[in-house]
Amino acid sequence: MPEYEQIDFSALAHQARRIQGSVADAQLDLHNIEATGHSSDGMVSATVSAESRIVDLRIDPSVIDPDNPERLVRLLVEAVDSAHDTVTEQRAEAVSGITGGLQDILAGLNGERTENKRASVAPRFPDRRSRR
Repeated sequence: MPEYEQIDFSALAHQARRIQGSVADAQLDLHNIEATGHSSDGMVSATVSAESRIVDLRIDPSVIDPDNPERLVRLLVEAVDSAHDTVTEQRAEAVSGITGGLQDILAGLNGERTENKRASVAPRFPDRRSRR
């Protein structure tokens, strides 16, 4: 007959309250995320918010060529995509901190030990790059 460990519900409740505070902090952090990306040649930079809004755009005047607008478009897309990639990475880091705590609670309910183990969960966001 298997032996079952006694679940310490008090400790789990304390851990849940701690994680609840972490979730609130993470929501605020997620809202405040901004990232700047650059085109491959560094001539264009774009800053994107967590809400996927472009909040700043810098264009070197030398790339504004009326005879070659496609170049400027390509550089803009590169800079915005780079910024979106960075925002996505920052979101994933913030979310993995939360899910690691939830993983600890679930492991505690299952009687497992989880010293310094963290789940690695990354949110999935749609690819915003244009299809070519």
